[in-house]
Formats: sequence, structure tokens, C-alpha cells
Amino acid sequence: MADVKTSRWLNWAAVATWVVVSLPALFDIVSGELDGIAAALWVIAFLIFGIVLTFCLWASRPMRGRAAVLALFLETVSGLTMVYVRRSGTPGATLVIVAAQLPYFVGQAAWAWAASQTVALGAIFWTFGGAIDALSGGVALGGFQMFAVATSLLALSERAAREELTRANAELTATRGLLAENARAAERLRISRDLHDALGHHLTALSLQLDVASRLTTGQAAEHVLEAHAVTRLLLSDVRSVVSELREAGAPDLASALHGLTAHAGALQVHLDIQEPLELHDARRSHALLRSVQEIITNASRHAQAHNLWIQVRQTERGVAIDAHDDGRGADAVTWGNGLTGMRERFEAAAGRVDIVSTPGRGFEVHGFLPRAEPL
Repeated sequence: MADVKTSRWLNWAAVATWVVVSLPALFDIVSGELDGIAAALWVIAFLIFGIVLTFCLWASRPMRGRAAVLALFLETVSGLTMVYVRRSGTPGATLVIVAAQLPYFVGQAAWAWAASQTVALGAIFWTFGGAIDALSGGVALGGFQMFAVATSLLALSERAAREELTRANAELTATRGLLAENARAAERLRISRDLHDALGHHLTALSLQLDVASRLTTGQAAEHVLEAHAVTRLLLSDVRSVVSELREAGAPDLASALHGLTAHAGALQVHLDIQEPLELHDARRSHALLRSVQEIITNASRHAQAHNLWIQVRQTERGVAIDAHDDGRGADAVTWGNGLTGMRERFEAAAGRVDIVSTPGRGFEVHGFLPRAEPL
């Protein structure tokens, strides 16, 4: 929440800077000192910068790729035009606004872009102020731009580290909960086996003996034997019911673990569609599914630069199927890095499979199947 509020205030600060640096030129236009084609050109540049800036800051879906580069280019040209027409360095503050946005759209290329803006500013200052103005004005505004780029890169780095820590903590919490549930499930399974193998076996033997005794006895003794036989059958039925309940309760709660994992994905919006109850009856398969979902989230956020991720997990008679797709940038070919390779190896080790499809501009698709291991 704090990040959202901070970002909102910074956006408004950028708009306020755009308005304030324009005031001297607006006064000149009103007073008639700046008129004709020059005034019209300045107004056009001023409006273009404001419109593009507003769109970049508050677009419902953040821009990427060529659209982002074009928007930043329009801002840069508009800012330089305002400086040239006004013959003043005051509108150059708009280029600092551009520099602050650059890392969010072009990454490390922001340094080169800001340097190019500085060189262009120096050239403009040279035309109406000479070498001294070019050097002093260019260096001053260039320094502000570099500071803005460094600040934005640092903010992005801290945000990425914070999101990575959040994801790691969510994964640790989900894994810990799953391991604890697996331990409880294993204990319940052990108790059910002991009840079935020991008590169930002896009760069955006792029932058989009482059945034989009921055939060999008569009179009042036979009635007591028949009553004992009925109680034995009832007790054996109760033992079998308890054993069945313990086995059914032995499946780890994968659904809760997955919900907890996807609830802390940082800026990425994860839309999880999961069928409940979700049971695999096996710690290795459960862990493989959990880690695979985590890898899908990491790839969508870090590499695909997606804003939305849709994950569907459904259970069939044969196992669990997972289908995921994002709205990221996609790629011409899938690169099987350590994370994706590990995911495929976990699925294949459990007799499953993973298929990944990607198309430039259409994100990534992941389709996997993990067969279930029936409880023993």
C-alpha cells in the first residue's frame, strides 16, 4: 500500500513539474512576448508532453516495447522543442521527468537515452547562449537526469528484491505447511495400517472362532456366543470405518498451499482457478506441483514481464492437470533454463509431463500433467 501511495504522489509531482515549468512561457504568450508560430509550436509541444505523460503514468495497462519507446520519444522531442522555442533552460526540467520514467520502460538503456538528451540540450544551449551556457546548462540538467535515472533504477531494484523476498517467503510458508500436512498424513496412514493389520486381523480371527463356537454350542451358552459374535462383527465394522476415514483424511491440503503461494506474487496479478479437493496422496508429487506453480509465477513476473497470470488446476481420475498462460511479451523460442528444466524433471520423475508454448507478443503457455499415486 505504501508503494502505491508513493507512486501516486510521484506521478502528481511529475505533472506539477510539467505545469510549473510552463508558467513563464504561458505568461510570455499572454503578454505577447512570445507569439506567432513560436507560440503555437510551444503550445503544441507543451500539450503533447502533458498528454503522453498522463497516458504513461495512468494507463490502465502499462506500455511496453515499441509503444513505450514511441511515447518516451514524443516526450523527449516535446521537451527539447519547449527549450528551443522558449530559449530558456527552465522547460528542460521536463527531460528530468522523462529520465525518471526511462528505467521502467527501457531498463539499462536509460543511461544512453538520458545522455543523448543531455547532448541535445547542450547543442540547443549553444545556439542561443554559446559554449558557456551549453556547458553549464547541459551539465546541470544532465546531472539531474542521471540522478533521476539512478533513483528509478534503485527503486526498481528494491521493488524486485522485495517481491522476490515475498515470493520466497510465500513459497517457504506453503512448503512448510505442505510438509507438516504430509507428516500428519503419513502418521494417519501408519495408524490406519496398524489398526487394519493388527486389530482388524485379530477381530476377524475372533469372529471366525465365535462363528464356529456358535455351531458347536446349544442352549443358553449358544445365545451368549451369538451375542459375542454380533458384537465382534460390529467392532470389526467400526475398525474398518475408522481405517477408511483415516485414509481419506491422509491427503495433504494442496489447494490451501497453492492459494497461499499465489496470494503473494507482488505486482503480478495471479488468477487461480483450482478444483477442490485437490489430492495427490504423495509428498513428492505434491511438492513437484507446488514448486512448478512457483516457477510459473517467477517466470511470468521476472522474465515474461507479464501483468496477469491465469492458472487452472483440475483433478481427473488419472491425476492433476495444470494449465497456465500470461499476458507477457512471449518469445520466438522457449529457453529451458534451470527453473523450467527442474520443473520438467520433477514432473517426469513422477511419470508426468510438461509442455511450454510461447509466441512473441502473446505470452507463455504451460501445460502439465501429474498422475496421482493411489494411497497404499
